[in-house]
Parts: sequence; structure tokens; C-alpha cells
Amino acid sequence: MSWAGSNELRAVLDRARRHLERNGLQVTGKITVPVTEEAPHLYRLALAMRGVDVNSASPTVPIYIRSLDIFLRLPLNGGRSLLEVLHAESPLVDRPAERAAKKEAIDRAWDRIHTILAAPEHRQWLELLNAARVTTPDLISGTMRDVAHILVALPAEGASPVELADHALGDTKALTDTPVRRWVLRILAAARGVSPPSTGAERAALWEQFGVLDSGLTSRVLTLGVRLGGHPSAVTISEAAADAGIHQVWTLAQLRTWTATLTADEVYVCENPTVVQAAERELGALCKPLVCTEGQPSEAVRRLMSTARGTVYWRGDFDWTGLRTTGRACTELDALPWLMDAATYREALNRGDSETLKSTDTRAESPWDPELATALERSGRAVMEERVIPELLEHLRR
Repeated sequence: MSWAGSNELRAVLDRARRHLERNGLQVTGKITVPVTEEAPHLYRLALAMRGVDVNSASPTVPIYIRSLDIFLRLPLNGGRSLLEVLHAESPLVDRPAERAAKKEAIDRAWDRIHTILAAPEHRQWLELLNAARVTTPDLISGTMRDVAHILVALPAEGASPVELADHALGDTKALTDTPVRRWVLRILAAARGVSPPSTGAERAALWEQFGVLDSGLTSRVLTLGVRLGGHPSAVTISEAAADAGIHQVWTLAQLRTWTATLTADEVYVCENPTVVQAAERELGALCKPLVCTEGQPSEAVRRLMSTARGTVYWRGDFDWTGLRTTGRACTELDALPWLMDAATYREALNRGDSETLKSTDTRAESPWDPELATALERSGRAVMEERVIPELLEHLRR
């Protein structure tokens, strides 16, 4: 009797395929095939193969893989080996070899990334990549290797994304809408403790924090009462604005071209333009040098503040981002926190008009006043700078 095309042989071959793909395509071992209504005569097929004791009443039938192979090689049954029969239907996959090859490729990819980020100054990037949920396709494809090369090239000293991609990877399009760009921005966001950007404006703002700019015209810094040194043009414009008690906006392109520097013995930094507006209205020319970051410090802000030689007093909103930027200024600029303490926060909180801390924002510390971070966490409320403008103006009055 020929079993070719029977439901019974089909059931046996299907089980055999799964068994072989799991054991590395070794024609050894035993499978157990259930008897079903579609394949009621399995025990007869097993008897035809010999080598097993089967019971016609049993719900399952044992089949030795080697016996199945010998059975198929008989001329009556096609004269081909088990591997040949299965491979002709669809290619067999050696799962253990596949897993081993994938693991080897993953290990090679990580080794390459560790080599790229081996320098001590790149340790933060390596830690962030290790903590990220990197997918196997992104590792094996080389995407994460390219991400590492981009991270090594930061900060970019004002380069555009195209220039950065060309410099780091030799591919001007690598930082368009690609997996490399998405991963780089995700890692940069993690470095700043914020959510990955979802809009063009958010992407530009995040890039700018690492020196990547589309244009020196878009990065700006708002000042009031600030007198600059350096190029005569910067001196003239800043002195005219300070004498008149009106604000001045400086672009990164101007600060680069004129190599302008801060000359004051002390500079105050706030986060919100509303503070500058109030100081201009109430104090005018009597306002101490005031710099406004207008949110996350831009490259223009960082460039200007890096020239400060006097004392820098820094503050932001009472939220996790404000704590983070203040802490970074304390570390990078040796700045002093300005009314960024738990007492000021609680007093402002009691005035009302607070808002819920963003659930997507990561908790930050306030090492200059640990109680401040604790107070924010307990209340779960953020207080914007607008709530403390009277106190700020007191400090800013000459």
C-alpha cells in the first residue's frame, strides 16, 4: 500500500519537520503523533515502518525519525530521504544554527559599539544604549553602529544634521527620517531626561542642546541690561539697548561672527520671557544683566554663557526640567541657584495657579537643596516662574 498523499503521512511529516528544525536537522530521536479523525490509520503507518509497538486503540502513535527516513527511501515510497522530502516542500530551517548565528551577529554588533564608545568621555552614551530596548534588527543591520558614530561626534559645534551625518558616517541623508535619526534622538532625550521629540520644533530644540543646528539664525538668546565686549558692533548694540532699558535678541550667527563676550561681574539667568517683559516694564535701565533661555538653553545661550567671567545666578521653572537645567548650569558654569529652593517653591505653591508635573518627565535631583526635589515629588505640582516675578524683580533691581 502506498501512503503517499495520505493524511497520516502528512501528519507524520509535519511533526517530523518541527522535530528536525529544533534538533539541528539531525535524523534522530522520536516523535509522537496524535490520532485524529482526519488521520485515523496512523497505527497502520507506524506498523509499516516497523521498529515500534503500536496499539490501535492508543490516542497517539510513536514514530522513530530514523525509521521514517528508511521508510521514505524505499522505491515504493518515493526513494528520497526524509530531509529531501521536507526540503522539497519548503526549505528546512536549522533553528539552533539560526539562533547561534543571530547571537554571534548580536555579539559582534555590541563589540563594535563598545569599541566606538570606548573612550571614558563616551561612557554616558554606552550606558544609555545598554539601557535602551535595542531591537535585534537594528543591531544586526548596523543602525546602532551608526548611532554610536553620531553620538561620538557630539557636540557638533553648530553643524547642521546634514553636515553631522556626512562627517560621522559619510552619508548626508543618514539623519533624515531614518531609524538612525530616531534612535539618536531617543538617546539624546534620555540623556536630558525628557520624552523623545514628536514634532519638528521639539526635534530642533533637542538637536540644538547638542550643538546641531539647521541655521545659526534660529538659535537665539534674549537679554536685558546685558553689555557685551568684543566686536565693536556687539558693544554698540548691547550698550544702546542696556542704556535704553530695552531687551535685545542675539542670534547664534551674530555671537559667532562678532565673538561677543559677557563683561558683567554678575549675570542672572531665567527661563521665561515673561520675566524679561516684567523687568523691562518695571526696571528698564535699572535691571541687572539678565539672560533668558526661553525654555531649554539653546546653543546661543550656551555660547554666550560660556564667556561669563563673573558670578552666574541661574533659575528655571519649579519642575523637573527646571531642576535639571539649573543643576547642569551649576556643574558646567559654576552657577549659583537663584531663588531655586524649597522655601520659595512652597511659598509660590501656596499662591495657587500651579499645574500637574508632566508624567512623561523624569524626576530630577536638586543637590544644592535636596528638600526642593522632595517637595516637588510630594506635591506633584509645577510652579512657573511667573508666580515669583515680584521676588525676582527685587533681586534684579540695581
